[in-house]
Amino acid sequence: MIEIKDKSAVIKRVLIDFLIFTLLLASDLISKDIVMNRLGLESYSSYVLIDGIFAIYPCFNDGASFSFMSGKTGFLIALTVIMLVALCAIIILNAIKKPKTSWLFRWSMVLLISGGLGNLVDRIFCDGEVRDFIQYLFLDGIFEKLFNSSFGIGNVADIYLVLGVFLICAYIIFDYKEGDLGIFKFKKAEVVKDENMADTSSSNTQESNGIDAESKPSDSQDIAPKNGDNKEKEIDISSDKDKIDGVER
Repeated sequence: MIEIKDKSAVIKRVLIDFLIFTLLLASDLISKDIVMNRLGLESYSSYVLIDGIFAIYPCFNDGASFSFMSGKTGFLIALTVIMLVALCAIIILNAIKKPKTSWLFRWSMVLLISGGLGNLVDRIFCDGEVRDFIQYLFLDGIFEKLFNSSFGIGNVADIYLVLGVFLICAYIIFDYKEGDLGIFKFKKAEVVKDENMADTSSSNTQESNGIDAESKPSDSQDIAPKNGDNKEKEIDISSDKDKIDGVER
């Protein structure tokens, strides 16, 4: 059973994150619907918005980014579901145990979940295909020179996924704190505490044994001089007696 220490902070965090997630997901699905169904644009035709920068190119993609794993719809759906469940579990645990976590972590999780779910909805309801329409003309020129290929067509969900990856990398490098993921922290702390207590007790035992070992020789050394002093006193007394007997004679 997970203990919730600050329920008001957790509820506030969950509501804010859910609101942001809802807005991001809605913006992706609405933009796809407008471009593909409302503007009367022909599929696989380019409509330049900003010359040399952006264009609208409505198309369908049955693979992942850059048409990777094209045609493997079932595998992509299963993989996306697993990733989304894992991300949701992480963000829920984090919200419960550390509701005031860095905004980098929170935004990265929300962006990744929104982008992944946006494309997952397409795969489920659009015959295993994702609706893409954003053409990056400035990147096409670079990729044609370097790889003799275009950059590819994307959508709003893809933008969220890329931003989420960048933010999670920035969070791990600059702002990660132990226990942010909310997994196994307390058990690990108890194990470390037990090990430290065991090390402390063993060191104390060794120190006490060392003190006892040092004290025994010193006691014998103290006794030895006392015995010697007693013998010297006996010799002095006997010599004094001899002197007195000699005077009396």
